[in-house]
Amino acid sequence: MIAETILLRLLSAPRQGIARRYAVSTLIVVLAAAIRYALDGALDGFPVLLFYPAVFLCGLLYDRGAGIFATILSAILAAHLFIAPRFSLWIEAEDAIALGLFVLVGFAMAAMTEALRRTIARLDESERAKALLLLELAHRTKNDLAIISSAIQLQSRAASNPDVRQALDAANARVLVVARAQERLRGVDAGGRVDLSDYIATLCRGLDELLGDVRPITVRVACDPIEVPGSMAISIGLIVNELVTNSLKYAYPGERGGVVEVAITRTGSEMVITVSDDGVGCPEGAQPGLGSKLVRLFAQQMRGSVSQDAVDRGFRTRVTLGEAGF
Repeated sequence: MIAETILLRLLSAPRQGIARRYAVSTLIVVLAAAIRYALDGALDGFPVLLFYPAVFLCGLLYDRGAGIFATILSAILAAHLFIAPRFSLWIEAEDAIALGLFVLVGFAMAAMTEALRRTIARLDESERAKALLLLELAHRTKNDLAIISSAIQLQSRAASNPDVRQALDAANARVLVVARAQERLRGVDAGGRVDLSDYIATLCRGLDELLGDVRPITVRVACDPIEVPGSMAISIGLIVNELVTNSLKYAYPGERGGVVEVAITRTGSEMVITVSDDGVGCPEGAQPGLGSKLVRLFAQQMRGSVSQDAVDRGFRTRVTLGEAGF
């Protein structure tokens, strides 16, 4: 990963002035010649071996012209210093053919590096444009969801039937889950990864304010430091939303208060979401509602499972997600 980052920076670096390009290219070739001279005994019979990386590096740092210049300079130094008779530019025909092949290969390396640089530049420009479009899309989606949420709230306040009002509030909570995920996607990298701990804490705080009314109910969140793709954050947020909403609505009847605890842990490729409360528990034979069905559906989509069990006080639901993809 580090080598890849360095290579991308080299290929996408801005073009330098001609004097600097050729001065640095000369320095690189001279350094390669000095190393070759120091290893003369070990590299006897390989006069141009260390000049190949020098030519490639010059083309990589700058452009095709720098690579061609480095090739020509390398050939001159190799003929003068390392090909018999030494300290003369006169060489035998056989050595001239080998040196000519080196020059051809060096020119080809310079041309290929130039093509690679242009391709990387186009890809980098494309990635920047895509990232900008994704941010714009997230912004538009967030605004659209805010409008939908406001419309649902108005409809809920106007409804006289308590069941209708309750259903509209639940629908609004689900819309807000997606809206908050879109807010987290703004300003992140092109990969669209979300800090799950911060996202879930904000989500639960909003649910407490929306559904807790004036009852002394506290929602506590403990989440491992996990980053997940934006689409996965939305699914996890919807799971937590349904489970916490069920506890706030059914676990504490009347004026009863208590604590709802949300814990999210990661172990290898698995993620475990646990929501527990210290309320009245779930009566035997209770049929699963829409929220419970949604939780199982989201868990199945992420190759997970759902388990529910009564505890000493209250109720606990554990959702295990496998092959989470983070």
